[in-house]
Amino acid sequence: MIVKKFRHENTRPDGTFTDKSGAVEVQGSITMSAENGGCSLEHCTCSEGHWICISAPRTPDGVVEGMTVYFDNQAEMQYFFDNRGLRTSNLFN
Repeated sequence: MIVKKFRHENTRPDGTFTDKSGAVEVQGSITMSAENGGCSLEHCTCSEGHWICISAPRTPDGVVEGMTVYFDNQAEMQYFFDNRGLRTSNLFN
């Protein structure tokens, strides 16, 4: 398991950046890889593997921070949830 923090500065209220291309969620979110890994779009390689991403809402000064936890496989991700008392009985069902 690898945990990576991120910080995006110069984020506009719509999630785009003032100084680079791309966009982020600005309301705060928790997103997770699809059952078989990745983002669930066929043939997409933007986010391969199993992961969970947690981001805080954009601050008034345009900062979005969060973290992504990357897992080696689905079993490791399930173990992570189970050992923290999180209900995941239908997480991958």
